[in-house]
Amino acid sequence: MDTLKDIKPLVVIADNSFIYLLVLLFVVLLVVLLAGYFGWKKFQLKRRNDQKRSALKILKNLDFNDSKATAYTFSRYASVLVNDDNIANFEKINTALLAYKYKEKVEQLEQGLIGKIKEFLCV
Repeated sequence: MDTLKDIKPLVVIADNSFIYLLVLLFVVLLVVLLAGYFGWKKFQLKRRNDQKRSALKILKNLDFNDSKATAYTFSRYASVLVNDDNIANFEKINTALLAYKYKEKVEQLEQGLIGKIKEFLCV
């Protein structure tokens, strides 16, 4: 009989499948997180625009005959519409409206103040 051949030792086969799986999971997780982040930002922007739109609608329908309700409504909803361009105008109007708040009986709004409010709303 021929001579027996020696049994060779085990050979290590390079297997990187676990690393590939981890990289794939990381990429999928990253894509899901980015999609969620951008979806959330889009939702927030839409929500902010809806708040501005509804505040403007309420302010355009102000009843200037009820000066106390007008003062409170303007202070509440106009703060949503304030930006860098009209913040000084808003503060002036809001300060002028303080005379119509916190009192039991108040006078009618002055025509100049009504004009400033309408100008702020760009009616």
